[in-house]
Amino acid sequence: MVELRQLRYFLAVAEERSFSRAAALLHVSQPTLSQQIRAVERLVGAPLFHREPTGVRLTEAGFALLEPAQRAVVEVADGVRAARESIGTGGGMLRVGFSAGGVGDLIASILPAWQRAAPEVRLVLRELTVGGLYTALLEDRIDVALTRLPLDPERHDWTVLFAEPRVLGLNARHPLADAGAAVSLADVLTQPMPRIEDVPTIRDYWLLNHHRDGCPPQQRGVAVTSPAEMAYLILQDPSVVAVGPRTARGLSPLAELRFVELAGVDPVPFVAAARRHDRRAAVLAFRQVAAAVARRLHSMSEPAAGRPDRVAGAGASRATECRR
Repeated sequence: MVELRQLRYFLAVAEERSFSRAAALLHVSQPTLSQQIRAVERLVGAPLFHREPTGVRLTEAGFALLEPAQRAVVEVADGVRAARESIGTGGGMLRVGFSAGGVGDLIASILPAWQRAAPEVRLVLRELTVGGLYTALLEDRIDVALTRLPLDPERHDWTVLFAEPRVLGLNARHPLADAGAAVSLADVLTQPMPRIEDVPTIRDYWLLNHHRDGCPPQQRGVAVTSPAEMAYLILQDPSVVAVGPRTARGLSPLAELRFVELAGVDPVPFVAAARRHDRRAAVLAFRQVAAAVARRLHSMSEPAAGRPDRVAGAGASRATECRR
C-alpha cells in the first residue's frame, strides 16, 4: 500500500522536475527520496518518471497517479484539519473496536493520522467479533466500531468508508469452484450454508435471507462465530458454502479453499459506526479522519455519511423453493 508520505514525495518530484530540488524542499536526502519513489514504482509496476540528464518528467503511469495523489493529500489534510477544529483542546480516551479481516492497513494508517489530529486523545483498540462490535457499541463498551453493515439505523449512526464485493467461499471440490469469474445468486441460494451464531441482523445478511422469500437455507455443522471457523467447516464438509467480503480471500492460507465473486448482490459497505445520538467531538472527528484515510487507501470518491434507507443487498428478493 502506498503511504501518504510517499505520495508527497512523488508530488514534490513531479512539481520540481528534479530529485535534488525535491529532496531539498522536503528536507530529506536524495538517496532516501529516490528509494521511496522506487518503492512506489514497484507497487505501481511501472516507472513514474523519465529520468533524463536535464531533469525528470512524468511517464504515462506518472500522469495517471498525479491527480489521485493530489486528491489524496488534500483529503487527508482536510480530514486532519476538521478533526483539530472539532476536538478543541480536550484530552481523554477514545475506544475503537475492530474485527480481524481486512482492516489492518486501515488501522495502521488511521493511527498516525489521528495522532497528528488529536495527540491529546488516546486511542484504545479492542478486537472483537463482528457481532461483538454490534453489541459493544450499544452497551457503551466502545465508542466507535470499524465494521461492515448491516447495523441498526435506529440505534447506530455511521460514515461509509468504502464498499467491497461479496464473495462465495467454498471447498475446491465443490461444483461451483469452477464457476469462473462469478457465481449467480440463484445457484448460491440452493447451497447448504454454515450455522451462523451471531446477531440476527448480521446472520440474516450473510445467509442472504433477504433474498429467500422466507425460505431458510439448509444449515450444517456446529454454530460458527468467525471466518476461521467457517473455513474449517468448509474444509470438513465440501458441500457447505459461505458468503463473505472480498477481503476474506486473504484471511485463510488453506489451499483447499476457493473464493468466487457473488453476482446479483450489492457490495457490502465498511463503516466507522457510533451510537445513534453520540455527537461527541472526538467521535465525529475520528469518523472524519477514518473517512479521509479510507479515501486515500481505497481510491474512492467522497463517502456518504449517515443511514441508508435499506441495508445493501436487502432490496431485491428472489423466490426460491423451500427445501424440507
